[in-house]
Amino acid sequence: MAIDRGIIPVTFESERFLIRPLTEADVSERWAGWLNDPIAAQMLNAKPRSMSLDELRDYVRKFDGRQRWLVGIFDRATGQHIGIGTGEVIDEGRRFIPSILIGEPEYRNVGIMSEILDTQGEHFLEKLGFEAIVSTVLAYNVIVIAFVEARGFKRVRTLTGYKKSARGGPDIDLLVYEFSRADWREYRKKKSGD
Repeated sequence: MAIDRGIIPVTFESERFLIRPLTEADVSERWAGWLNDPIAAQMLNAKPRSMSLDELRDYVRKFDGRQRWLVGIFDRATGQHIGIGTGEVIDEGRRFIPSILIGEPEYRNVGIMSEILDTQGEHFLEKLGFEAIVSTVLAYNVIVIAFVEARGFKRVRTLTGYKKSARGGPDIDLLVYEFSRADWREYRKKKSGD
């Protein structure tokens, strides 16, 4: 039987960041330009390009807050919008697939993913009762692969040639990882030194 969670509350804070739902009012030229960054585009397997503000507003409207949500990542000290996250509920409401893009280059590789995972695990797995986080990673994304494996995500599947390359190369494998509530609790216990 499917779990109907209604509108999923995805507002939470970490030490340095606020994560909250995005609306059309958040659309900006700066956000629209993130995909023009070759590194951001590569992480998403996309061709570098700027989005128009209308395209970005259309993108925001595609998320219903129930099965699919879109959040912004904001620096709590400055209020600057520095990234986005999406989530998709799967497996009749028991698991979800998150995706994060840090759009502002100066915020990359400074521990945001770790900080958000810690907060996200507590929020989604404990407070909201999801059974697991499922992470899908393009096989060439060695940074994210190292990140999820170091935190205890378990690879459950490899989808060979799953994605066409946006850059015209060979098809890309997609690696599927799972991080259960039990994995989260073990990770939290190790991190706290108990």
